[in-house]
Formats: sequence, structure tokens, C-alpha cells
Amino acid sequence: MTLNELKPGESATITAVGGEGPLRCRLLDMGLIPRTEVTLQKVAPMGDPIQIRVRGYELTLRTEDAEKIEIKGVRAK
Repeated sequence: MTLNELKPGESATITAVGGEGPLRCRLLDMGLIPRTEVTLQKVAPMGDPIQIRVRGYELTLRTEDAEKIEIKGVRAK
């Protein structure tokens, strides 16, 4: 399962971060590293971008980038 498949209010744990070169580095630099908990806060009206809560701050990601982040342990809050 990937990050873009979460529904608002659901949380999960990151298991892997994909992507190539600079994109992968950017995602890791933003705190999206394995074993980190993320919560989907909001989804834009047209479905892109999404807003997540990670490490105590709000982060907005394009759906295309969220597809590269694998998660597990989905739970509702």
C-alpha cells in the first residue's frame, strides 16, 4: 500500500521510500523515512495535493510523489 491510498484521518507507518535521485533525497530530507508515523490530514478537492502530518508538522505532497512511499499498519484515529 502507498501513502496516496490513505483516507483522511488514517495513520500508518512508512516502510520504504522510492523514487530516483534528487526526488528520493528530497523526500528523505523532509522527514519521510522508514519507521516514521504519518497521518493523512486533508485531500484537495481535485485529489491533488494531499496534506499529511509527519514528525509534528504539516506537509503537502503531490499525489505522484506520495505513490512512491510505501506504508503498512493503517489505522483510523
